[in-house]
Amino acid sequence: MYEEILEGLRNSTIFSIIVSAVVVFMVLICVFMIFSLAKEEKAIEERRWEKVSGRMELIDKKTGEHIPLEADEILIGRHGAADIRFPDMSISRYHAVLYVSNGVWRVLDLGSTSGTYVNNKKISSQVILKNQDEIQFGTQAVIIREKGRRRRNVS
Repeated sequence: MYEEILEGLRNSTIFSIIVSAVVVFMVLICVFMIFSLAKEEKAIEERRWEKVSGRMELIDKKTGEHIPLEADEILIGRHGAADIRFPDMSISRYHAVLYVSNGVWRVLDLGSTSGTYVNNKKISSQVILKNQDEIQFGTQAVIIREKGRRRRNVS
């Protein structure tokens, strides 16, 4: 008796349509869940990166260009493989590295010919950077600062 009912349902077009609709519905629920989890993971990662990076950027002193610091280790140089590239002959191909750990940015000269300076002092080892520090790679000067903050004039 049950076999006859199942055989009847299998041969029914409505049963096939209902089963197909249920399968499509389940697939859509899975896709929705995957996108929701991915969006949540992206938001968590953005909050983590803001905490780690200190939300810093470089400002080119010559052009005023804003250069975002969007990685935990950034190679500065003239070479095409550099993360931040300055086409200036006073800058070595692999000049310096900026890196962040626990929200603290540091700079390290990589044995460049013309040197790296922080606030007009030549560095020979890694130096911790603070908001509004001036970094000079060869003749190229940049200011490291917190995004969205303007420099206040002290009178």
